[in-house]
Amino acid sequence: MQNTQRIAVRRLVEFILRRGSIDARHTSEHTALEGAKIHRKLQKAASENYQKEVKLAIDIELNQQTYIIEGRADGIFIDADNRTVIDEIKTSEPAFSELPEEQIEMYWYQVMCYGHIYCQQEHLTAITLQLTYYQTTTKEITRQEKDFTKAELKDFFDDLTQKYEQWLIFKTNWRKLRNDSLQQLTFPYGEYRAGQRELAVAVYKTILSDQRLFVEAPTGTGKTISTLFPTLKAIGEEQAERVFYLTAKTITRQVAEDAVEAMKQKELQLKSVTLTAKDKICFLTERNCTPEACPFANGYYDRLNEGLWDLLNHESQFTRDVIEDYARKHTLCPFELSLDVSLWCDLVICDYNYLFDPVVYLRRFFEEQSEVKENIFLVDEVHNLVNRSREMYSAVLSKSKISALKETLDKKQSKLIRVLNKVEKEFDKIKQVCEEEGKEFIHQNGPIDSLVKVAYSLAEKIKEWLPENQEHTNVDQILSVYFDVLNYTKISEGYDDHYCTYVNCQKYDITVKQFCIDPSYLLQQKLDKGKASILFSASLTPLDYYQEILGGREDSLRYRIPSPFPKENQLLVIENYIQTTYKERENSYEKIVTSLTNMIQQKAGNYFVFFPSYSYMDIIYELFRQKNPHIKTKIQASMMNESEREAFLADFVIDPEETLVGFCVLGGIFSEGIDLKGNRLIGTAIVGVGLPQINHEQELIKGYYDQEKNQGFQFAYQIPGMNKVLQAAGRVIRDTADQGIVLLLDQRFSTAAVQRFFPPHWNQVQTSFSTERTKQLLQQFWQSN
Repeated sequence: MQNTQRIAVRRLVEFILRRGSIDARHTSEHTALEGAKIHRKLQKAASENYQKEVKLAIDIELNQQTYIIEGRADGIFIDADNRTVIDEIKTSEPAFSELPEEQIEMYWYQVMCYGHIYCQQEHLTAITLQLTYYQTTTKEITRQEKDFTKAELKDFFDDLTQKYEQWLIFKTNWRKLRNDSLQQLTFPYGEYRAGQRELAVAVYKTILSDQRLFVEAPTGTGKTISTLFPTLKAIGEEQAERVFYLTAKTITRQVAEDAVEAMKQKELQLKSVTLTAKDKICFLTERNCTPEACPFANGYYDRLNEGLWDLLNHESQFTRDVIEDYARKHTLCPFELSLDVSLWCDLVICDYNYLFDPVVYLRRFFEEQSEVKENIFLVDEVHNLVNRSREMYSAVLSKSKISALKETLDKKQSKLIRVLNKVEKEFDKIKQVCEEEGKEFIHQNGPIDSLVKVAYSLAEKIKEWLPENQEHTNVDQILSVYFDVLNYTKISEGYDDHYCTYVNCQKYDITVKQFCIDPSYLLQQKLDKGKASILFSASLTPLDYYQEILGGREDSLRYRIPSPFPKENQLLVIENYIQTTYKERENSYEKIVTSLTNMIQQKAGNYFVFFPSYSYMDIIYELFRQKNPHIKTKIQASMMNESEREAFLADFVIDPEETLVGFCVLGGIFSEGIDLKGNRLIGTAIVGVGLPQINHEQELIKGYYDQEKNQGFQFAYQIPGMNKVLQAAGRVIRDTADQGIVLLLDQRFSTAAVQRFFPPHWNQVQTSFSTERTKQLLQQFWQSN
């Protein structure tokens, strides 16, 4: 990929000249799409000689190289006094008089750059610059003008670019150092495991061909290094500038950091950052992003570049600890510092939502569609993205939240109360429809237009209310409703036939959800922002289902790595005499307890047992303890924080002296993403085939895919259920030397309907029709291992 050496005017100005504080009260909530609409409206209303969206660019010499500084002027025209005027349009919610001085300065600096470029281009000796500010809440327009000479603008521009030169020198030198090290980099673990080299080659070829690759690689094959290593090699060859390693869980982010550390031992030169959620990394006891409440927000931009320079010149791996250290040293918000340093990084390790979420995605990277695609996406444990993306692209409104908010307001807030009343009335109409139909749950393909309309009105009214009522005792409650309403209106803008709207009319509340049943095309749009994407997981069976539902195109590539581990190291048994369907559940209790007792009696060690629900688990747990009072047990609680999870896993030690059985929920925090290597876990029993509980959303998914593909049950229940089973089973064998057993406790595992979703490395499965036969198989396995 040829380095274009282009610098955007806006980014240059914001980086060098931005001053002031972080202040959540002054952030704009309207989208780039809304801003573009307002721009077009104002441009259309201007005079006939108003040239809109004029592209401006100038070549300059910096760091002994030529750079193109470029931008787009909103408008250029000749006014009644025959003056050349460049118009810069800005839109936001606050009144112009309420904008921070630093913000208005930034607006002027940007248009001053355009003024300089245009004066040079058109050989003008003077120019008039105009700032047009459109207040979105009141539609009020404020205009200001300033006259500049060509010389004044040149002095300003030269000073600006000279201040940026040291950063360009740093970037150029770093880029050369990085590329040289990446070209020399060798695989950090010496020998490739079986399948790793083939996967690395497939990833590399995918990047060269600007493609999308879906990979199933069984647990323990080393997916992280096998995808990251070839991607970094491609970056060293200037195929791209940056890689995003996207994950669903904190633990997989740690695996990516470990891979970078391993490559560092091989002389890798790489700048990487791990983004931690704002609430987790905030230094305050209770987050309050205002200069009055937070010293790290107050004057943030005055200190930022000094802190960045220190960080970039002394560190390369910006983990959470490193970010926090430098944030404290320079009194900077750690979350914003991590985002600001990400622009200088070669690898960004972060949660899915930084790319895919329509509200919190990284605008600095993904808002504008660039002609040159500089980013590569590695999406880990991508099976999690199916449900995550449905939630990201859906939105809910609740009557109880609206009513509770109204109760907190006094008569002075009459305008806001009136709009809240209108929203409540819409909910009452919806309730009436439910009562007329005699149903608690109703759904329709289209949106409820009248509710969307009043939601827009409420969003506008809260926008007006917030700047004047920051000290209100219930401002947090109002913000919560505000974000719900903003999300609802935002989702409504992209609403189409991949959505439906459903209503839950319960005794104490009415909720309305715009539910994204099929997020595939939305994911595709996000993946299109990268040069290439590698989407991988240990359980991606069937591959064609995941390719379709996760935004793959028909020409996307697919790859499956065979299990690299010796078959004899794992025993896989279906206990065909156990039935766990809801009707047969009570009859299964004694059989399951007997099976688990049988499992642990054949070899002392650590075991997990996974259940389809907490209630089922609790019953078996008590019965198991009654039968095996001497056996040590642990049980998963319904809400566990990070330290409680770590404490749970810490008891599963290497070479245990006594047996320990962990009772867990299938699809929960311990059924995937945890790594108990060696004999920290030697066996797992899985109760049931993992089918999601029948509920309204799953039935809507079933109905949609029945209509689209005649595969509703598979898409809504079977495949998601089997994925949970595969993930849980994958906890046992983590390395080439690991040995262990997996018991599948459900007759349905023997059926063709379920076995069609088994991965290839499960073809060794054996079926047992009695406890005695299972006991025999277990004894044979442990005797030979």
